[in-house]
Amino acid sequence: MLSTSALLLFLFLISVTILVSSLSHKTGAKSKKKRPPGPWALPFIGSIHHLLTSQPQATLRDLAEKYGPVMYLRLGQTDTVVVSSPEVVQVVLRDQDINFASRPHLLSVEIIGYGGHDFAFAPYGAYWRVLRKLCTMELLSTRKVKQLAPIRDSETMSLVREIRRSCGAGEPFNLGSLLVSCSNSITGLATFGDRFSSEHKEKFLSVMAVVLSDCSGFCVSDLFPSLWFLDVATGMRRRLQMAHEQLDQVLGQIIEACEARRKVKNAEDGDDILSIMLRIKDEEEFEFPFNITHIKAVITDLFIGGTETTSSTAEWVMSELMRNPEAMAKAQAEVREALNNKNPGDQESLLGGLNYTGMVIKETLRLHPSIPLLLPRLCRETCNVAGFEVSKDTRVIINAWAMARSPKHWDDPEEFKPERFLATAADYKGTQLEYLPFGGGRRMCPGMGFGLATLELIVVRLLYYFDWSLPAGFRSEELDMDTTVGATARRTNQLRLVATPYEHAMEI
Repeated sequence: MLSTSALLLFLFLISVTILVSSLSHKTGAKSKKKRPPGPWALPFIGSIHHLLTSQPQATLRDLAEKYGPVMYLRLGQTDTVVVSSPEVVQVVLRDQDINFASRPHLLSVEIIGYGGHDFAFAPYGAYWRVLRKLCTMELLSTRKVKQLAPIRDSETMSLVREIRRSCGAGEPFNLGSLLVSCSNSITGLATFGDRFSSEHKEKFLSVMAVVLSDCSGFCVSDLFPSLWFLDVATGMRRRLQMAHEQLDQVLGQIIEACEARRKVKNAEDGDDILSIMLRIKDEEEFEFPFNITHIKAVITDLFIGGTETTSSTAEWVMSELMRNPEAMAKAQAEVREALNNKNPGDQESLLGGLNYTGMVIKETLRLHPSIPLLLPRLCRETCNVAGFEVSKDTRVIINAWAMARSPKHWDDPEEFKPERFLATAADYKGTQLEYLPFGGGRRMCPGMGFGLATLELIVVRLLYYFDWSLPAGFRSEELDMDTTVGATARRTNQLRLVATPYEHAMEI
């Protein structure tokens, strides 16, 4: 969504309205069928001014309370419908899932995502179905997630050791940055194997940081297709292209190293995700051609969608536990009772029995979903949604954040109460549509299993190996919980805590 820094750009756009008025939507024209209601709009820019906020999900929730759970917005030159109730989401994700299974064209995806060949934004069709099959059967299957357990074990223990080095003398340290590093290492090793060397790692992660930053920026052509030239004039297109070129170069080097090793006589294929994709490319297992460009697009998706979301959620878990000391004590007691005298390498196998800790994670994802407004969908054919006409090519946004905090579906929705999940059937698979931390329908996040396995082990080891406190002079109720919504919803200021090693923990 838009940041306040875009305001000057919009004022400029208004000044050139007369030059493009022939291309803009005729606001006076009335459809023969009933269009969803929505807030007032300005000439040319439409309803964009309503979203000049750091919290678009909250603004859209407030607007929906006035205009209803099916709400129309004219954002620039694009029609957008926001849905914010389980009853309407049922239509989009289940009853008419195929009709809403595609994605809109976005400039950053076109450039960074290798022409929309990534899994998240690939248009619905034969290629996307091949990618879904590849992810569910090979790259991110339950079997593959289990196979990657040694990487999670090794890197989360490295995190524990790093925290021990950082927490000397009772001084606060930046936990958020360590969580980002741990999450990046796990995804990198799972994707590239031992080719994720310090040289490649530093260069690749540096480039990915630029990519994430640029992907969070505002592209004029996403909302004003006729003004595509402004992305050239402002340098946005060039910045995206430069980021893509850097990313493509480092990915090419890593892939070349992998290909060279695979060509060595009698060399066995690695079990990392890149090696699997290269084998599939060579063996032509799928009915759709799968080449190096597609491989690069999938890898980009894995990092954009899998690293910041996991580290950010772990940071939110610790933030909520610090604000709720009783929940912290209860979760730590459960973890330590289960893990005491257990070898670190066996700890992941015990996670399924940590019921309260699991509810803590669920409750955190309810209050702080990584993507508050699920990735936009595209209406493929004009249809009826809850009595309103949604036209072909309309973008549809699901406000998962609003539903997860709605008093219609949750008691005391703004309160952190893990116990609420004792009395609900809500799970991560979207069985209850008011709870969609990983989306739903056929475009549901394919990396859910991998992300949860990483998140759970990180949280459990933070709770087991350390006692936690706020910096001197801070009280739990004063903890900063400000949120910045960009590519994901993350803490505005990374979490700084004081850690004290748990004296009864197993030696590492």
